[in-house]
Amino acid sequence: MNKPRLVVVAGVIEKQGNYFIAQRFDNASQGGLWEFPGGKIEVGETPSQALERELYEELAIRTVTGLWLADSVFDYGDKIVELKGYLSHWQQGEIQLNSHQQMAWVSLSQLGNYQFCAADYPIITALHDYIALKSHTEV
Repeated sequence: MNKPRLVVVAGVIEKQGNYFIAQRFDNASQGGLWEFPGGKIEVGETPSQALERELYEELAIRTVTGLWLADSVFDYGDKIVELKGYLSHWQQGEIQLNSHQQMAWVSLSQLGNYQFCAADYPIITALHDYIALKSHTEV
């Protein structure tokens, strides 16, 4: 069986040392799990353009895409998801949950208390590595 392969982007938004995560609607694919928000890359879009558009559609905020963190490929059974994770910098707007049932701002160490979509875990690992490297190089 040829499974559909979706290329999606996810934004890791940081504010005052905490990271934004959102819970998928219970009736959605991967329902009830947490994720870094984002969505599908449309034809003709760069990953950065897609991420900025998706975060505006899902959260009503304007962002600028920053550093790439990680790619992950995960077979969910009915589809294969290739997820590209980026740091995202919030520019303006107040968060409105248009595509999620709950949100949270959590510290890096608290991310382990939430059950994420499988494809998000490599992004969490890359975020840990990035923060560790950044704190090690800042003197």
